[in-house]
Amino acid sequence: MSKHSRFVALCLVACFGLLGHAQKAGFKLFTDPDGRFSIEFPSDWDWSMVSGSGEPLVIFVPKNKEAALVVERFRMKQSLAKDEITDLFAQIENDVLKENQPKISEVSAKTVMQNGKRIVVIDYSRPGLVAKERVRQYSFPIGQNLYRITCATVPKEFRKYEPTFGDVAESLKSAGELGKPPVKSK
Repeated sequence: MSKHSRFVALCLVACFGLLGHAQKAGFKLFTDPDGRFSIEFPSDWDWSMVSGSGEPLVIFVPKNKEAALVVERFRMKQSLAKDEITDLFAQIENDVLKENQPKISEVSAKTVMQNGKRIVVIDYSRPGLVAKERVRQYSFPIGQNLYRITCATVPKEFRKYEPTFGDVAESLKSAGELGKPPVKSK
């Protein structure tokens, strides 16, 4: 069994969480068990939650295993206002990414508006478990929370999955947007 297959199998074994009905056809709603966020994902994809550096870490993978979406939540030391999510914040996210993954290449970061939120979108390439991967990371600072959605696939499949990556990223809702008070980290 390849490293990639073992990783996917481990992710699927660790599966738990809450699923509901999404408003978008062909998508399901995943709600973090602690109510910190929700996100829609394609209904024909599997998902799992595992321990990781963020809180929580949830992974979505299509049945053909051609792509992966990872959602993480980090606590920042201070809240950021919408006007503080600038090119400087994009550069900081870019620098953090390069520090954590020194073998990445073809990196570009930009700040964009999405659903009334300012977010950072970073595109890059990296070595994968089996082959080179093309990756898009969406960084959503919301209050003191920084949500990162990392989407990866092999370069030849990126255009196929790019609309799905965008739809999933657009569907992210924080606790405040869900009408629930945010859960404090322990």
